[in-house]
Amino acid sequence: MNRVLRSAFAVSALLALSAPVHAELPFPAQLAGKAVALSAADPDYARAVVSAAVKPDGQGGVTEALVVRITEDIPVYRMWNGPAKKDARGNTNRLGGWWSYDAPSGAVTGYRSNYEICQAWNDLTWVARCTLKAGAVVAVGPGQSVAPETCGDPTGKESYAVNTRDWQLYVDKPWLRSAELSCPAETADYEADPANIAQAKTR
Repeated sequence: MNRVLRSAFAVSALLALSAPVHAELPFPAQLAGKAVALSAADPDYARAVVSAAVKPDGQGGVTEALVVRITEDIPVYRMWNGPAKKDARGNTNRLGGWWSYDAPSGAVTGYRSNYEICQAWNDLTWVARCTLKAGAVVAVGPGQSVAPETCGDPTGKESYAVNTRDWQLYVDKPWLRSAELSCPAETADYEADPANIAQAKTR
């Protein structure tokens, strides 16, 4: 083998090692007919920003990422703190990177555990339903574990295990992607019943 061929093989090997591993991830049944998987060679692959979605053990995010291009508008859901809770800049956490393509259901405590959401990150009191538009490129995958230190829990008790069942959906910088993620006015959201977040809390 000549030097040029050896160099080419070396480069290929390095690229293979550095590419996110997702070949073993199954395609989600919920997205069948509504999205297609992209390979790392696809020009659109980088739009998913896999490096921001995939995190090490204990850090949240996802364990692995499957990059998909949405081919048909789909509903996506995000739980948030509600309109009354704002940060120092006057913003709510209604628009964030993490969503689900499964509608929220069950008790809020189960949802928090299933999606590995620290109490300090999100109160999980309101539900927003938005539309991920055809053409959007996002990352989906199983939720990564979260350690107490990541949650900032001084008691060392709050932690969450990997969940391979309830996949998460990552939209990088959604506030800059209004053509891909369309959300109605906040008045369309509802304050969730903590015992059954699929329905509104009774007043």
